[in-house]
Amino acid sequence: MGKLNTKQVNNLMVGNSLAAEILPTSGDLRCFVVIGAYMINENGSKTAVSKYLNAKNKENCLFWLRKYEVRKEYIENDWDVTQDELVNEEFITDIKSIEDLENELDKYLQDYSRLDLEWRCDNPL
Repeated sequence: MGKLNTKQVNNLMVGNSLAAEILPTSGDLRCFVVIGAYMINENGSKTAVSKYLNAKNKENCLFWLRKYEVRKEYIENDWDVTQDELVNEEFITDIKSIEDLENELDKYLQDYSRLDLEWRCDNPL
């Protein structure tokens, strides 16, 4: 089982999603796994986490994981990718803790050092 490092956890806790490219199911696809965090406000609706690192946020955070594949041509040609173009998509929300997130992430990624800020990856979404 992998473990997110302190920098990765802190990035999640201030609202920065992390992503990595993983092996696709087919040669004409590219596959990505993306993780992020959100909070439930007092009205019960989902909201972005604070951009300020705060220890109490960790208790109130929920996490999400999205794994999907997209045809290579969309990325190579810099075409917009919509929900309709996603292949083999999985989207899990309401993950209660970092440990639970790591358990879900283990299904797709063993080397957590590959996870980086979403915008540093070719992640088209």
